[in-house]
Amino acid sequence: MKINTLELSGFISCFNALRLPFGLEPRSISNFEYTFNPFDDTKEGTLEIKSFNSLDIKDIKLLSTLVQRGPEHAKCIRGINVYVQITAPVYWWCEMETYTVGHYRLASESTMHIDCKGLSNEELVRAKSEIPMGKELTKIDMFNYQNLRNIYFQRRNHRLPEWRQFCEWIETLPFSKQFITIEK
Repeated sequence: MKINTLELSGFISCFNALRLPFGLEPRSISNFEYTFNPFDDTKEGTLEIKSFNSLDIKDIKLLSTLVQRGPEHAKCIRGINVYVQITAPVYWWCEMETYTVGHYRLASESTMHIDCKGLSNEELVRAKSEIPMGKELTKIDMFNYQNLRNIYFQRRNHRLPEWRQFCEWIETLPFSKQFITIEK
């Protein structure tokens, strides 16, 4: 199993949303600016991103406390997203389908286009049914922190080594100890 973190996003939005239910301004400083020029000399245009973040320790502690109180209190962590490329066996992907809320598939290797290229009808059905459960597929998925918290506590001691490896990866994410792996 291979796991490669591609991108993290949503921290600014999460901390801006944190104190909103209390009618309070955020303590953390977050500025995000971008400019897009579609008429640049290149065919694609240019995108320039500028951001500045300064997380207040009191915001981190508050969010950690809310996480411990349950998902209904810490709903803003649904906005922290991790984009990841995972190569894992088909049998693990079948089990991952349990976690659909807060987990989205961006793309997947296609057995239709790779393993069964040029096949159709009965020949295609036979070839698809013969794909071994141990075959590894690479997929790019997005998870939010609340979903990862559910996965972590349900699978960290699982018998399959892939689940333990996935949970070890979760532990490496920013603020994992405060927002994902912290006990209730």
